[in-house]
Amino acid sequence: MNNIFNEKEPELYIKENDLCNRWHESYSHELQELFCFDGLLYYRNPECNDVFSEVEKWENAKRKILFLMKDTNGNPGDDYRWWEEFYFIRGNFFQNIFKCLWALNKVTANYKPSFDESKPMEEYTAEAMQYPIAIVNVKKISGGANVKNGIIWDYYWQDKNFIDEQIRNILKPNIIVCGGGSGTLKNIALKIYSDMEFKKYNDWCYYCKQNDTLIIDDYHPSYPARDNEGMIAAVHEFYKQKEKKDCSII
Repeated sequence: MNNIFNEKEPELYIKENDLCNRWHESYSHELQELFCFDGLLYYRNPECNDVFSEVEKWENAKRKILFLMKDTNGNPGDDYRWWEEFYFIRGNFFQNIFKCLWALNKVTANYKPSFDESKPMEEYTAEAMQYPIAIVNVKKISGGANVKNGIIWDYYWQDKNFIDEQIRNILKPNIIVCGGGSGTLKNIALKIYSDMEFKKYNDWCYYCKQNDTLIIDDYHPSYPARDNEGMIAAVHEFYKQKEKKDCSII
């Protein structure tokens, strides 16, 4: 990947690019053309492609929220991190991701945000843009509208070292939102932290005190019957339970 910055690049960005190159090179030439990388999002303002400010926001964020997805839909040879689509927020997939990003940064033990259907998406977007966001796909080979859960598991086991490095060693999130797969992505997230003990608090929330990390077993962002209110209510209840036990709170 070419260096488009005059200053020394942030360490996180350097590590991401090194991982991207090694991961890309691990595939055959044919599959390399379908490879789509992801991670911390940078291109969220077309007026200012500032990798430095996004890395700083991520590293200083109280809640480092990562959305774990299956794969990309028709984006061969692309890089999610610099995708203009994230700024313009078209379609249910991105709208729900940014609504959840907004709500998950607001919810506490004493406050549960609600989703106002009359509120313009532009307002959610403007507020969500204040927060850093990472999106990671288990399967880096771009696919289509649907992919079987068994294929996602195949890619996880094949690329386990790369995926674990990206999430555990580079991005180090403390909230992981697992987007669907009937529990597949939640189970993969638990495998990534297989040496840690996660406690199930409700049907959505799994928490590990050792690394102060919350895993949320959510629906896919495009799922027609997804329940944003149910998800944020479950997280709210989790924070209330944690506060009563006087444990570390993210």
